[in-house]
Amino acid sequence: MPHTVVIIDGSSLIHRAFYALPLLTTASGQYTNAVYGFATMLIKLINDIKPDSIVVALDKGKVTFRTEKFSQYKANRKATPTELAEQFPLVKELLNAFNIAMIEQDGFEADDIIGTLAKKASDQKHEVIIVTGDRDALQLINPNTKVLLTKKGISEMELYSEKEFRAKYGVAPIQLIDLKGLMGDSSDNIPGVPGVGEKTAMKLIGEFGSVENVLDNIDNISGKKLQENIRNNVESAILSKQLATINCDMELDFTAEKFNLKPNRFKVEEFLLKFEFKSLLARMGSILTADSKQMSLPKPTPAILITTSEEIETIVDNIKQAGYLSFYPIFKGKVPSIIFEGMAVIYNDNPV
Repeated sequence: MPHTVVIIDGSSLIHRAFYALPLLTTASGQYTNAVYGFATMLIKLINDIKPDSIVVALDKGKVTFRTEKFSQYKANRKATPTELAEQFPLVKELLNAFNIAMIEQDGFEADDIIGTLAKKASDQKHEVIIVTGDRDALQLINPNTKVLLTKKGISEMELYSEKEFRAKYGVAPIQLIDLKGLMGDSSDNIPGVPGVGEKTAMKLIGEFGSVENVLDNIDNISGKKLQENIRNNVESAILSKQLATINCDMELDFTAEKFNLKPNRFKVEEFLLKFEFKSLLARMGSILTADSKQMSLPKPTPAILITTSEEIETIVDNIKQAGYLSFYPIFKGKVPSIIFEGMAVIYNDNPV
């Protein structure tokens, strides 16, 4: 039975959320604007699309097969701000609460994971919706695959099917890689051919069909200067197309059932309350399953405040007997001026 499969470009949406929202912090000084924005988008997507299956692709490291081909690939990117970097683990914690699978792999970008999963899902006749802020993903559009592109802030998105893509670019979605082979991509530091912009690239690909055909017909291109630019940058055009091409043949297993959406109500509510996202609880709608709705957060129990060394010794002895403990540090202030104020400790379900 065909499923609706949502594939999220996690890296793209996390960055989108961070830069779209002002810096937010919890009472303890933990930055949360990226994770709040991501959670807002995730909840809205699930409520609006109601997918059967959902998976998140993430980048892992800067070294990929593209940087091996071209060392300057994405070399123009700024370093990740500390305020953003410390929120990536929080997003993963959120996704774990929703029981949403995350996939990242050395040597590949999130785009390649998305492309591979989308191809496998599409081949199995599932309806695929890719959610991203990266226009590179538009090359993956086909009769079974659409791209939901972030447009403004964290709430405005634009859905692209084959029809919308052709109306905007005048070519087939897969020919986006040919467009980028000629015009390059400044955001990824893909060089392309100097002097060739989007309009010229669209005209050439519309006429000749591919970068390779353009290179085979340089003498038939109108404009001596344009001919000269292309003739002097043949290798750059070929390399640029390779860099822009998403790898859809990674060794990844896919079955829609493997990524079925089954959020854990207790963990989701616990996470939202822990990071002071109370406003998001009201937006959960029908996301939670019938079984999970039977669960609820445990009632808080009074904590014991330790004030003497004798009490500390007693607690230490009890922890040794229990054989485990859970703890939560309490900080005040913001990075880099954080002050440690104390620590909450739990053993045998007793808060201290």
